[in-house]
Amino acid sequence: MTPRRPAAAYLRTAMIALALLLPTLSLILLGSLWLWERGYLLYWAAAALAVSVSSFLFESWLVRKAARPPGIVNALQKPANSDHAWTPREAKALIAVETLASESDPALLTSREAVLDLGLRTIDAVARSIHPDENDPLWRFTVPEVLALVEKVSRDLRPFVVDNIPLGDQLTVAQVLKIYRWRSVVDVAGQAYDLWRIVRLLNPVAAVTTEAREQLTRKLYTGVRDELAGRLTRGYVREVGRAAIELYGGRLRVSSETLARHISDATARDRAETPIAEPIRFLVAGQISAGKSSLINALAKDVRAAVDVLPATRGFTAYELTTDNLPAVSLIDSPGVTADAAALRNLAAEAATCDLILWVAAANRADREADRAALDAIRVYFASHPDRRPPPILAALTHIDLLRPYQDWQPPYDIAHPMTGKSISIRAAMDQVSGDLDVPIDRIIPVSLAETRPTYNVELVWAELSELLPEAKRAQLIRRLHGASRWSWSKLWSQAINAGRVTARSLSK
Repeated sequence: MTPRRPAAAYLRTAMIALALLLPTLSLILLGSLWLWERGYLLYWAAAALAVSVSSFLFESWLVRKAARPPGIVNALQKPANSDHAWTPREAKALIAVETLASESDPALLTSREAVLDLGLRTIDAVARSIHPDENDPLWRFTVPEVLALVEKVSRDLRPFVVDNIPLGDQLTVAQVLKIYRWRSVVDVAGQAYDLWRIVRLLNPVAAVTTEAREQLTRKLYTGVRDELAGRLTRGYVREVGRAAIELYGGRLRVSSETLARHISDATARDRAETPIAEPIRFLVAGQISAGKSSLINALAKDVRAAVDVLPATRGFTAYELTTDNLPAVSLIDSPGVTADAAALRNLAAEAATCDLILWVAAANRADREADRAALDAIRVYFASHPDRRPPPILAALTHIDLLRPYQDWQPPYDIAHPMTGKSISIRAAMDQVSGDLDVPIDRIIPVSLAETRPTYNVELVWAELSELLPEAKRAQLIRRLHGASRWSWSKLWSQAINAGRVTARSLSK
C-alpha cells in the first residue's frame, strides 16, 4: 500500500475547511450589502464602536482587578521582610538580591537555561556578600545544609502546586511533559487567528471596529502580562535569594529540634539548675550608683538571684525574672562600668551573650565618658562580628527627681511638650544623654526610683521592653544558632560512635 503524501493530505484538508467556511464567509459580504442598501451601515458601525469601547473599559476594569491576585503577586512583589532576623552580612546580601531583582529583565528569560542562570547569579551574589573574604564562596555549605534546603523548598512548594495550579494535585509528570511538548500548538493557533483577521476584511466596517477593540485589548493584556512577568521574575529572584541567605548564613546547619533544646553556656553558667528553654537575656549596665539595682528591684518585686556573684563571670550577677508579659528572662546585673580596658573587654564579651541591653544613666551626673566608652566597646565588638545581630539598647535615665528645680516634683511630666521647669530640665537631660551615648531619644525613658516617694515611669520601661521584645528575640535566634552549630569534641565523639555502629552492622551482614 502506497503511503499518502503529506502535501496531498494538507491540500485535501484545506479544501474541506474552505468548503465548510464558504457559507459563513458569504454571510459577511451579504450582511454588509444588506446594511448598506437599507442605510443602516453607519448606525451599525457607530453601535459596534460603542460596544467595542464599552467592552474595552469593562475588560480594563476586570484586568486591573485581576492584576493583583492576593495569594501570589502581592507576596512576590514585596521585598523580603525587613523584620526578619538578618545579620549585617545577611542584610548586605539582601540588598544585593533586591538590586538583582530590580535589574532583571523578564524578556530575557526565554528558556530554562536563562531561568537557571538567573538563579545561579542570585546565589552567587548572596554567597559573595556573606563570605566576602573567600575566593570561591559558592561552595561554603555542608551536605546536611543542602539536604535541609531541598526539604524546606519541597515542603513550601507542595502546597503552592496543590492550591494554585489547576489539577495540580492530579497531573502526573508524564502529563506535564506531554503538555509541554504540545506548546507549539499555541503558535499554530496564533497563525490561524492572523488568517481569520485577513478573511474578516471582506466586511471592512466590522473589521475596523473589531480590529480596533482587539488592538486595545491586546495592548492592555500585554501591559498586564509584562507587569505580571516582572513581578514573578522579581519574586523568583527574591525567593531564591532568601533561600540562599538561609543556606550561606548557616541557618540550615541546625535543625529546629536541636535549636529548641539548645541552652547556651552563659545560661548554664548562670543558673543553678539547667532551664528547659533558653531565656532571653537582658544585660543591665551603667556606672556605679546610677541605680541599676534599684531599677531591677522596681522592675520585678519578686526577682530572685539565680546564683550569687560569680568570680568566674567577672562580677556579673544573674537574676531570674518571671512575669505574665514576657517569656522567661534573665537579668544580668553588671559591675559598675569604668574606662579600664580589661573591664571593657569583659563587658563586651558579656553583651555578646545577651539579647537586649538596658543602660542605666543618672540624669544628675555629667561624667558619662565611661558610659560612652563601654557602649562603644560593645558596638565595636558587634561591628567586628557581622555574622551576629547586635542587641537593641534601651536607656533608663534615673534620678530625674534631683534635677532643677529641686523641690518641684509633681509627676507626670509632658516630655514631648515641656512647659514647666522640671519637664524642661528632664527633656534637656534626655537630649544630653542621647548625644553622649548615641542612643535615640525615643529609646530613653526618664524614671525616678527614690525610696522616699513612689516610683515613676517604671511601667513605661516595661512597655518599652515589651516593644523591643521582637527585636531581642531576633538577636537571641542568631545567638542560639551560633551556639548550637558550634563544633565540639562531644559532638565529634558521638558521630564517631554512630559511624562505628553503622560499620559494625554492615560487616555483620
